[in-house]
Amino acid sequence: MLFADRKDTMPCHFSNAYFRKLIHDADTTSKVIRFSTKICTCQILILQSNYRRQKNFALLAERTKRKSFAADLSFANHVIEREKRRMQSLFYDKLEVLATIADATDCKSLYKKLKIENKSLYLYDILDADIKR
Repeated sequence: MLFADRKDTMPCHFSNAYFRKLIHDADTTSKVIRFSTKICTCQILILQSNYRRQKNFALLAERTKRKSFAADLSFANHVIEREKRRMQSLFYDKLEVLATIADATDCKSLYKKLKIENKSLYLYDILDADIKR
C-alpha cells in the first residue's frame, strides 16, 4: 500500500515516482496494447476556486483503439485539455496537474486501480473521446 509507512491516517497527493511504479515494463505493456481495445488517459488535478482548494481529482478520457496507440492517446489527451479549459473558464480559477497516466485499459478499471492505492482520489469525470465534438 502506498501509505503503509505513514503514521497518520490522512493520505497525501500522488507523487510522480509512485505513478512510474504503476506503469508496467515495456514487454508487458506492448503485449497489453496489442490485445486491448480501449485506451485510457488520466490526469490527477488540484482544483482551486476563490473559496476552496481540492486535491486529487481524476479526469479521465477513454478512446477505442483505432489507429496506433500514440495517435489515439494524443487524441484522448486533446479531449482532456479541452475539458480542462472549459472547467477553468466556468468553475475554477486555477488547475494544477499532479500526474498524468496512460494505459491500455478501460477507464473504470484504471480508476479502480488508482483508488485502491489512494483512498482520497475523487472521480471528476470519464470523458468519451470517441464522440465527435
